[in-house]
Amino acid sequence: MGGKFGTEQPAGVDGAGSVDPLSAVRFGIPRRPRRYVDRPRLNKRLDRGAELPLTLVSAPAGSGKTALVAAWAAARRAATGRGIAWLTLEEQDVPAAMFLAEVVEALRRQGVVLPGARDDTADAHSQLLTELATALALRTHPVTLVLDGYEIAGAEQSSDLDFLLQHSDQRLHVVILTRVDPALPLLRYRQAEIITEIRMADLAFTEAETARLIHLSRISVRSDSVTALTRRTRGWAVGLRFASMYLERSDDPDEAVAHLAGDSGNIAQYLSVEMLRTQSAEVRSLLLRTSVVDVLQPGLIEELGGPSAGQTLVSLSAGNVLVEPLPDHPGWYRYHPFLRDLLRAELAYESPRQRQQLLKKAADWFAREGLLEAAVGLASEAGAWSDASAYVVDGLAIGAVLLGDDSCGVYVTLRKMPPDVGDPAARVVRAALALTDRDTAWCTRELEQACTSLVPESDHDQAVELAADIVRTVCSSLTGDPRTALLADLAEQKLGTRDRRKLAAHPELALLIRAVKARALLQDGDIAGARAALVAAVGAVVPGYENLTAACLGYLALLDSAEGALRDAREWAARSVALTECAGVLAEWPPAATEIALAGVSIERHELRDGDDHVRAAMRSFDACDEPVLQARAAVVQARLLEARGALDEAMALVEAAADRTGVDIGWPARPLQVEAAKLKVAQGWPDEAARMIEQLDDRTDAVGTLVLGQAHLQRENWTGVAASVSRILAQGNEMPLQATVGARLLEAAYELHRGESGRARTAVADAVRLARPEELRRPFWEAAPAVRQLLESDPELVGQNPWLRPVLGPRTRTVRIRTAAAPGRADAEPIIEPLTPKEMEVLGHLSELLTTEEIALEMYVSVNTVRTHIRNILRKLAVSRRNEAVRRARALSLIPA
Repeated sequence: MGGKFGTEQPAGVDGAGSVDPLSAVRFGIPRRPRRYVDRPRLNKRLDRGAELPLTLVSAPAGSGKTALVAAWAAARRAATGRGIAWLTLEEQDVPAAMFLAEVVEALRRQGVVLPGARDDTADAHSQLLTELATALALRTHPVTLVLDGYEIAGAEQSSDLDFLLQHSDQRLHVVILTRVDPALPLLRYRQAEIITEIRMADLAFTEAETARLIHLSRISVRSDSVTALTRRTRGWAVGLRFASMYLERSDDPDEAVAHLAGDSGNIAQYLSVEMLRTQSAEVRSLLLRTSVVDVLQPGLIEELGGPSAGQTLVSLSAGNVLVEPLPDHPGWYRYHPFLRDLLRAELAYESPRQRQQLLKKAADWFAREGLLEAAVGLASEAGAWSDASAYVVDGLAIGAVLLGDDSCGVYVTLRKMPPDVGDPAARVVRAALALTDRDTAWCTRELEQACTSLVPESDHDQAVELAADIVRTVCSSLTGDPRTALLADLAEQKLGTRDRRKLAAHPELALLIRAVKARALLQDGDIAGARAALVAAVGAVVPGYENLTAACLGYLALLDSAEGALRDAREWAARSVALTECAGVLAEWPPAATEIALAGVSIERHELRDGDDHVRAAMRSFDACDEPVLQARAAVVQARLLEARGALDEAMALVEAAADRTGVDIGWPARPLQVEAAKLKVAQGWPDEAARMIEQLDDRTDAVGTLVLGQAHLQRENWTGVAASVSRILAQGNEMPLQATVGARLLEAAYELHRGESGRARTAVADAVRLARPEELRRPFWEAAPAVRQLLESDPELVGQNPWLRPVLGPRTRTVRIRTAAAPGRADAEPIIEPLTPKEMEVLGHLSELLTTEEIALEMYVSVNTVRTHIRNILRKLAVSRRNEAVRRARALSLIPA
């Protein structure tokens, strides 16, 4: 109320001219509080309201109602020279006669000529009311009356006030300050457009106003701390004032903002006195029971508070008890953060067991509604980790754990699960978490223990078994298990038997299984099967899992780039990049598969600078680390870049290192490396060794390998072998990669030139150009035999009709070495051959922040030994011996910000 600030003027002057201090408090405009923040936006609202009969300022205690209107009234009085009547209501003013008498006195002090006192009878009261309305209507200028603390007024007082508003010919402007809406016909006033309303949302401090208050308090904080403080207090005036007092006493105000709460100190005392003590025992109990959740919604309200809880919250919201209805969500409520803090603290103190029961009850409700993150969070808060794990498993949400990251609330919460929770569902969840750390051994141990006590007839155990099968499938894909594709098929079959409603809620499971199956088939060399699985996986984008869909699109681009379908590869890659950008996922870069595919397209088109950029981006991507297919394709792409610049020895070393690193000697990861190594042997002048390498391939029908064999025969001038290689490739029709078809035609041209058949040779070159034109495939022409290149360049008509070939015509230039782009002001940095894993990248970031091994372990929720292993791998991969050297090299390579 206004009286707590003191008054600006000696308004309590009696008939003898002396000052009555008590009257001064009741009838005087309160002084502005110390460090008052002027609020022009609200002053304008009050100015506009002064043109109407009524302004209603209705908000909870401590919202700054009195301070705002007092400052406005004082400024308006100074600007207009007219007084403003002010009445601060007290308990003794409740009787209607007393209320009217005080209103008369307040108006008299501002020069309103009124009749003398009357008998205390009903007729006298009515007559006084009429005469007062008449006196007001006869005034030349309107008079403003402020009624502060109007929440104590009842229906009779409001009836009198309504009479005055209706019969004073708009010469009376009333400003009501109240904690609860008055018993006035507000709807009628709104329809007649004779009311201005200012509520809690209007009174809430903006960030700019908070910043001014902090400045007046001489506290220095960052702008993000001002934002956090405004959000935490919801702009509640008294909360901000108490917060500023708290920050003044703090050595680190920015840090103190993060610890600001409503469960202790001045804020807690104010809330207890002004909010909780005014409520009945039943209402207080309801507030305590419903405080365990952040947002209350229909169904949950009744679950926690009982059948009538919803109606009580409606009343509390209307009564301005810091119970806020959520816009656009009828029947939804939330408590002010400070009030919620206090309620939770009192509940934990008074009844810790009831608190745990309420948390579990709320968690069960959210789980039934399919709101997994809230269910898991509440169960974990109650220490019910078995329940939290069961929600994940029964709800078919194991994919949220397997695909989770630090932005996923379920993932972050479950990582805090204690290791001694031993039920099967918890073990399966821990197994999934182990895979996010690439710890397949731990995952396998947890799965083995999880499945020892399952009962097939139990629906819950069946869900556990399915989750275990999915986790096992992903684990097998990471270990290179040849059974991965079969396990994926079995998991997908089991998935199809589960509840359709739950399946519809978790489409990421089917996406995950298909993605894992596709990678396994690709590693096995089943290109057609892998393509089919990938196409099925990208059929529909799963919200929240765009990164996995983007990766699958990247793999499709990778397949097409390897087969020479360069336009299709670019289209798949463009979809992957667009999905990444729209969803804001995968940090700054698209998936590694996408970048490797784009690098491959650039190299096939002999756009080497673009190829460099995409290779560097791929090396920075997070998923290029332990995937044999990606490792192999990245090595092939890098080797071709090196070869195009003449760095043959470096290209060979890179390919050999990649072959050792993948640890795979058959299937799609191995074959491109073997073929690329043989091709480099030809370029180095070792055709016999190249031929032996091709003849040792597991697939003798490989068209690209046959082309390399033909090139080796060409270098050895084994023309019979050249002709045989060409025939074998062309006999395969359109099923082979475009690079092989175009290369075979150019090889055929060399053979015909040897035979002296220049016409046939020109025809073969023209066919090669015709086949390559739609994709702008240039690399085969760059690598063609000198005689063939000379033949092409000597045909001005063919060259003129195909200007896209010009970048690969003319003298071939070579450089000895390729380097990655260095950061500005730094020396060139050699490219790393083996990229870092996601966890190694995370550890590297912490190293750059100068965190110790123990601090990194705490940040990542892993053991110190695990962190040490990551650090050893980082030092090995970056070819350094110290942590600070690793950070410097990583910055030079643009792996972390400089």
